[in-house]
Amino acid sequence: MNSTLAKLADNHLSVAIALPKVLHLVNHGAKVYSFKRYEYIPLRSDALWQIKTGIVRSLTWDEEGNQIILGLWSTGDIIGSLMSTLDPYQMQCLNDVEVEVLPSILWEQASSAIISHCHQTQHLLSISHCRTIEIKLKKFLIWLSEKFGKPCDRGILIDLKLTHQDIAETIGSTRVTMTRALNQLRIEGVISWKNHYLTLHSSFNN
Repeated sequence: MNSTLAKLADNHLSVAIALPKVLHLVNHGAKVYSFKRYEYIPLRSDALWQIKTGIVRSLTWDEEGNQIILGLWSTGDIIGSLMSTLDPYQMQCLNDVEVEVLPSILWEQASSAIISHCHQTQHLLSISHCRTIEIKLKKFLIWLSEKFGKPCDRGILIDLKLTHQDIAETIGSTRVTMTRALNQLRIEGVISWKNHYLTLHSSFNN
């Protein structure tokens, strides 16, 4: 790892990588591990991880120490350092997470999930290249609603705790800019925010 990036990564990883708690064995003999919110899942050079429950984000840092969010992953998704050529690379839990080890002998069976990983990464990349913050934000919120959304009385509840900073880091903005853009959407009456949970109202796409 580049020494500068290694130092930056160390400075950012204020939460130590946890030693996972083994829960049980599944049918093919893979162990299932549990992690708490903001813990980092260990990197393995010999295996991938498959998410059983919870939400994980993959991330890296640039030369100036700016955090770059590479993806948001949930139940059924395949993650791991082998899915990326970036260094540094980390996987952080956004809530309580359970994952199982997916050894190389099972990768062929998981090909559809691996392809899905590539498609989602490309989708987020395309959002990050939108010309304005307003367009980036709206496209990202739609993507979140499709991946994590649950129908509710007012529209679609995004079942993922998010802060303004979380969203800003994911689409390449600042917290101040994101707060201003989200407040504008609230004023327009197309979103609401309560306890870090975002709801897209039925009028959002109008």
